[in-house]
Amino acid sequence: MDGIQILKEKLISVPETPGVYRMLNANGDVLYVGKAKNLKNRLNNYVQDGRLSHRIRKKVFETRDLLIVETASEQEALLLEISFIKSLKPKYNILFRDDTSYPYIHITSQEAPRLTHHRGKKRGKGQYFGPFPDVKAMYQTMEEMEKVFLLRTCKDTDFATRTRPCLKYQIKRCSAPCVGKISVSDYAKSVDDAVRFLRGQGEEVQGRLQGLMLQASEDMRFEDAANYRDRLQALSTVLRKQTSVLEGIGTADFVALARSGTRCCIQIFSYLEGRHVGHVNMFPKCAEDDENADILRLVVTSYYLERSAPVPKIIYLSEAMAEHEIVSEILENSGNTSENVEKIPQKQPHVKVLTPTRGKFKDVLLRVRKNAEDALKRKQAQGASWRQQLNYFSELLEIGRDVTRIETFDISNISGKHAVASMVVAGEEGMLKRDYRKFAIKGKDTPDDYAMMREVLTRRYGRLLKETQKARAGEAGAPDNVLDDVPDDMPAWPDVIMVDGGKGHLRVLTEVMEALGIDGPEAPILCAIAKGEFRDKGLETIFQQGREMPLDIPFNSPLKFMLQIIRDESHRFAIGYHRAKRSKETIKSVLDDIPNVGPKRKKALLLTFGSAKGVKDASVKELSLVDGVSEELAQFIYDYLR
Repeated sequence: MDGIQILKEKLISVPETPGVYRMLNANGDVLYVGKAKNLKNRLNNYVQDGRLSHRIRKKVFETRDLLIVETASEQEALLLEISFIKSLKPKYNILFRDDTSYPYIHITSQEAPRLTHHRGKKRGKGQYFGPFPDVKAMYQTMEEMEKVFLLRTCKDTDFATRTRPCLKYQIKRCSAPCVGKISVSDYAKSVDDAVRFLRGQGEEVQGRLQGLMLQASEDMRFEDAANYRDRLQALSTVLRKQTSVLEGIGTADFVALARSGTRCCIQIFSYLEGRHVGHVNMFPKCAEDDENADILRLVVTSYYLERSAPVPKIIYLSEAMAEHEIVSEILENSGNTSENVEKIPQKQPHVKVLTPTRGKFKDVLLRVRKNAEDALKRKQAQGASWRQQLNYFSELLEIGRDVTRIETFDISNISGKHAVASMVVAGEEGMLKRDYRKFAIKGKDTPDDYAMMREVLTRRYGRLLKETQKARAGEAGAPDNVLDDVPDDMPAWPDVIMVDGGKGHLRVLTEVMEALGIDGPEAPILCAIAKGEFRDKGLETIFQQGREMPLDIPFNSPLKFMLQIIRDESHRFAIGYHRAKRSKETIKSVLDDIPNVGPKRKKALLLTFGSAKGVKDASVKELSLVDGVSEELAQFIYDYLR
């Protein structure tokens, strides 16, 4: 039976309630996820063959099963639909892809809180402010806060072991709570002022500092008065910058959509207390017959639910959004969660989703839309350039098919220590950062690039081969070679695998592919990119498996520039991971892992004995004399270190 007949049979038992439906193909893969206020009425549209567009007809005819989930309300159905789309990534859905991790300003919760920034899931306690779509704006704000509030920015390990103020105290960027240059209560007041400043209450902070300056002057504490004066000057500069904005904007987001066929760009401008704090570009995947209103509904809802931050009170849209009242209600009742106590949803204060038709808000939206149109044009131009160079690369390799995916590997280590590898991916639209991978080398701690490369390549393509074989296990009439005619919904194989190195690295790559049995006309082309003489850019040499001579690529050609970008990105990604791993190992102390020994006790132990080795060499009696260490804990520390 075809999909229409199957849906007609299923319709008999479909309820007339809100819910979510999933269309599945013969392999059980999800083709499409949809939601409906009335499931029976919505699915009945799919069996009207004469009214279906080509894309919808193709989707329906591929359908071999239908799964229904009833929900209590349309709001719940919308949330479930978004959850399914994100986890299942159906072939025919609009896919919201936003791989950016937006930074927050984080004020920690210790006795002397630290001013820092944070990306990703909020794990630590404290207060988070953001997200900041523009990372430069966040760093600028933090720099201004250092001058005004003198909060510490040092790591907890440095704070716990410091015996004298650092350079930031000398240049008036920190009040040195680490060595008692400021009392705990006064430092707490500075933290409170910083929090009020980040909440848009800068004028109140300015008034308090003015009062402190006058009081210090009356008490003839002229040095303190001068310090308050300098902080007031820095704060006044910040507040002047904040007032040079559009009057009356307040705290709001402006969302605009630009579209060209199946390509679209959604841009969000964020304003905090009238100050522009950055913008976000998103390029969701869509089809010709997807309505703009539906694209906005999915992307806007996903963006604000996913970022785990307070939703602005007002969201202005460049055009109408489907079911905006439901979206507004969902956002209003979602909020962010309290990271300090329990993860209890906090209701937002009246989130409004509006589409202004005139006035200053419409003018802002027109500017945002112009930015979205320009961003989309740049994205399309970049994609056209990359596609053109990939086509040229394909001709040069003489492989008889298009090159749409290149995976490139690089190794980073120092004399074999902290060895890591990177895999970066390039496609028709540039670098595909969501597909990047990093590997910690497990089998070698001596400087042997070939062995490390062999390990990484075996792990990557051995796993990919198993995933492809597993996906094809239930496929009827599957070809003998697992790489022949790989469907789109199976694991993505590269057209070209490239390693950073010379002929020796290419030989290792060839041996790994032979050992895994990856060969045939559909197998990836194997290449190596060697650095030029004196490591000069433009002099790189590209080797291809099976060719004695390097590829003839003209100096300074666009293709050579593209390959340089890919190689440099693999190097950047590898060395970044290597530095992070090395840094983590460098600052690690044997005292960090001892239970019941926190920063205060660790600081006391180090101040008493001078180093971790001194703590290890101390007797139980000597340990028990340290402030905060009982005899029982001293015995435990002594035994633990041995």
